[in-house]
Formats: sequence, structure tokens, C-alpha cells
Amino acid sequence: MNHPPSILVLDTIAYPGGSKVATRNILNAIPDKRAKVTVVTSDPNSWQGDSIDCSTLWEPRFLARQEQGVLYFLRHTLLLLSLLWARIRNGPFKVAIGASGPGVDLALYLAQPLLGYRLFQLIHGPVARSRTIGRCLLRADKVYYLESTRESLLQALAALLDPQQLNPKPSESLMESSQFEIMLNGLPRSAWPTPCQYHTPRLFWAASLLQWKGLDLLLDTLRHYFSDTQRPPATLCYIRPRETVQATIPAPQTIPGVSWHEAPENLDQLRAEGNIFISTSQQEPFGLSILEALAAGQCLLIPHDGAYWDRMLVDQVHCIKYRPNDAEDLATKLEFLLNDSEQIKQIGEAGQRIAHSYRADRVYGAMVRTLLSTIEEQTTTAPILSPDT
Repeated sequence: MNHPPSILVLDTIAYPGGSKVATRNILNAIPDKRAKVTVVTSDPNSWQGDSIDCSTLWEPRFLARQEQGVLYFLRHTLLLLSLLWARIRNGPFKVAIGASGPGVDLALYLAQPLLGYRLFQLIHGPVARSRTIGRCLLRADKVYYLESTRESLLQALAALLDPQQLNPKPSESLMESSQFEIMLNGLPRSAWPTPCQYHTPRLFWAASLLQWKGLDLLLDTLRHYFSDTQRPPATLCYIRPRETVQATIPAPQTIPGVSWHEAPENLDQLRAEGNIFISTSQQEPFGLSILEALAAGQCLLIPHDGAYWDRMLVDQVHCIKYRPNDAEDLATKLEFLLNDSEQIKQIGEAGQRIAHSYRADRVYGAMVRTLLSTIEEQTTTAPILSPDT
């Protein structure tokens, strides 16, 4: 039986998020019929509507949160079985993509000798200093990483290549090789946000409830620096993490004037109804929701913390910046905007012009070309499981 060239994607995160959306945007940038995509996932709902084959990862719940030790390796050995089953169902894979990071995509590395694919690793956030992660980074055929994660990758490589921290050059030289490449995230034309309204100030926040996303800072600001009669209307859209050991913020909470929406299907409409986007994340590696807010023409309020968008955007031109983790300063900057609707519009439109540089066809073009050329160049050496199994 002949099979079209196939790409295997592993998604072990059990809830939606920006990294998953970014991976989906990359896959959707692949021209039709150039490759078949199979996603093995813990979160099938996030892949609905895409022209891909989707199968569910199987793992016992008690293993889902294991991030180190014997149970961690047992977990990924069991996940390997799901990858083998995907191979049996779909035929051979030419390329595999780790959608999150080597620490959570370990099963792909375990399966590589059996399935014989080339391995592309996407890095959407910092990785741990770990010899295991260092080995995975060495084995990946291509690593695409956000610039903000570079130092953590150097540390992971150093854990393997320079455990005594005597000579950082091997890790630095490897990062400069063609194996590693900085990536940006982008938005496809088909999912470009609806322009927001500028008639009435309305706050908008969108992220997960993970504590480092900083929702508690915004809630503190709204509760303690605005009375019930002066508080601006706010729309909070949130994702509730599942199967995670990370701390989370409880939601919803009762605050007059604040509306809560859990994983809303009408996210684009809700975003268009707001015009002041507030980012409260701590050292956000990229922030796809920030890019979406820019594209919608919302006026951004972001922390002055040295993260990606803090470095890319000019204060009072493309956004308004506040002191990180400072509810009082956030409230002051909010009051400034609430008293000047024209400023909201001017800053929002300036940011919107920046967003057009992040169209998916621009930022993912080189990656997709490399992916397709790798499929074409992949050798025909048979894996242990025959193609017609």
C-alpha cells in the first residue's frame, strides 16, 4: 500500500494554549496535498476543524503529572505505544514535530530509532536545565525556538556538555549551528482578528489561569483601585489548565462590571468588543494573545519587564507600559487611557501596523520550506515496522 508523505505531531499538553495555536498555524501553512498530518494528542478538542488525522494519547491519570524520576520515564515509554499505534494506523512518517518542548515530547525521541523519521522540535517556552533535555536537543534534526528561550537552551545543553560549568563554548557553538534556528509566531489571514471598536473603553484579558500569567494582578487592580461605580467594564477570557503541577488562579470571581468566559467559542467577537488589552504575564516568552490584540487594533498595556513585546514595542507609541507586578502603576496607566479615548485609538492603530509584519505566510515560510524539503530528501530506508504493517 502506498502512503502520501506524512508528518507526525505529538501534543502532550492536556489543555489549549498559545503554543498549540502556533503549531496549528504552522501546519496550516503547509500547501494542500504536500503532506498528510497526523496529530497524537492529549487534547483532541484543540484540533477540531483542521484537515488532519487526530488520535488521542492514552496514559493513566496518575502518570500525567510526572515530570521527573522513574515515573516520568515510565510515562513517556507508555506514550511511545500511542506513537507506534499511530504508525500502524497511518503508515510511515517522514518527519515528526515536537509541539511543546523536549521535556514533554520525550516519547518522540524514544520512538525515533523505531520509526525512522527526522525530528523537528518547537520550543515555545523555557526548558529546564537537564541532561535528558540536553540529549534531546542534540538528537533533534532541527530545533526552532523563541528567542526568549535561548538562555534556557544553553543551560540544558551545558548540563550535558559542561556539567562543571567550566567551558560554555561547546553549547554556544552548537546554538550557532544550522541545527538551531530562532522562530517567530504569526497569524494566518484566515484567522486574522476582527478590528476592535473605539466607541467605549472596555478592558480585555485572555490567557490561562496559570499563576505566572498574572491574573491576580489585574483582579487586585480592579478591586482596590476602582470603585464599583468607576470600574471600567472588563471581559476576561480564560483557559483552565488540566493535569498540571503548576499553581493556578481560581476563576471566576465576583467583581461588578467584570464578565468571565471560559474557553469561549466566540473569542474573536469578545476581543472586538474590547479595546484595551492588558497583559499581566511574567516574562511572557512570546504572547500570541498579545499579537492577536495588536492585530485587532487594541491598545496594549504590557509590563516593562524586558520580555519580547516590551523590546519590540515603543512606550506611548505602540503600547503603554507599566511597572511589572505593580497594581498601583497599572491602575494609574489605566486611568490615563480611560480619560483619553483618542489615545486608545491612536496607539491601537499604531500597534496594528506592527502586527502585519507577523503574518503566518511571512514568519513560517522558511520553516515550511525546510519541512517539505526534509520530507522530499528523507531516505527510503525502511523502519523496523514495515510500511504495510
